[in-house]
Amino acid sequence: MKNGKWILAGLVLVVALGNAQAGIDLNEVGAFLVFPGVVAALNPPGTNVETFLTFTNTSDIAINAHVAFINGITCNECDYDVPMTGLDTETLVLVRDPANGVTHITNLDTGQTQTCAAAFGFVTIDVEDASHNVLTDNILLGEEVVVDYANGAALSVEAVSIQGEAGNGDRTFNFDGLEYRQFPARLGADFLAPDFQGALHAHLVLFTLAFQRNFPPLSDCNVHGFDAFEAEFSGGLQFGCWTVVALQEINPEFAWPFLGSALQNNDHGWLQLDCTVIGTGPNTAPAVGGVHGAIVQYAQTGAVLRRSPVPPGPGPALANAAAWGRLLYQSGTVGDAITFQIQNPFHGGGF
Repeated sequence: MKNGKWILAGLVLVVALGNAQAGIDLNEVGAFLVFPGVVAALNPPGTNVETFLTFTNTSDIAINAHVAFINGITCNECDYDVPMTGLDTETLVLVRDPANGVTHITNLDTGQTQTCAAAFGFVTIDVEDASHNVLTDNILLGEEVVVDYANGAALSVEAVSIQGEAGNGDRTFNFDGLEYRQFPARLGADFLAPDFQGALHAHLVLFTLAFQRNFPPLSDCNVHGFDAFEAEFSGGLQFGCWTVVALQEINPEFAWPFLGSALQNNDHGWLQLDCTVIGTGPNTAPAVGGVHGAIVQYAQTGAVLRRSPVPPGPGPALANAAAWGRLLYQSGTVGDAITFQIQNPFHGGGF
């Protein structure tokens, strides 16, 4: 494919996602962070995977960073506070204890550990004062690193940073443009086509905040794909508050050698997600948008990234396993207002 055609595809992606409006600014510090996919164990049991969460208080005032580890299945949370001084950076590491069926979350600065039941899901952090009143000061930034020791691969993804506007101090978080900025109406990503059955993988990691604790919502997404020759294909997926899904599970046409038009030199493309969330409690009405996340790719030993039979030809194969990821692109148009409610009043412990 010519470079000009690839650039054109990128411009099409921007146009398709929509024109600019006020919404989440991923390039700015925020008042509410979401680490889109954290894991302390994978199948088969015993696989050695850890997640490191690093976050920074960019202000010179002391705060409490209220951390909530959301169970990816039940959508309840394990929460606690991390006290932070001004200009402080903290790192938490999630390690699975298979013997006891729990996850230990250890603060690498203090050595203190919190124990949670979930092995995977997502993590939120909001800004609070010493009395656990929620603040909407835009002072946080963060990043996660997932390390797969067994396969010798690691990836890093920035936290989704959501800006605060004006809060009321409680733990009912309204992403409505008044308390916090609204989620985008549409998401997108470009990708290297995974192997349908092989060594190169691509996964979407998606979450929504349109729910109350312990009550999974229904998140319904239409996924439109476009290959390197602008052939269109589509699929759909449904999940609760969080999911990890392989692209070929959405539609085999997302995978090589079936990608779209299945022509030669056709091993990459882009996708567009249009999601609607039917939440719980005050979120029972369908909300357009309300979903965000990341795309992650994993190449096992021997994976080939260039698979075309025409110049520049196949390969070379990767010598070792590798992984990479990034946040999804977002439209400038905002979706409907959503509400996220976690444990309130405070019942967690200091950390």
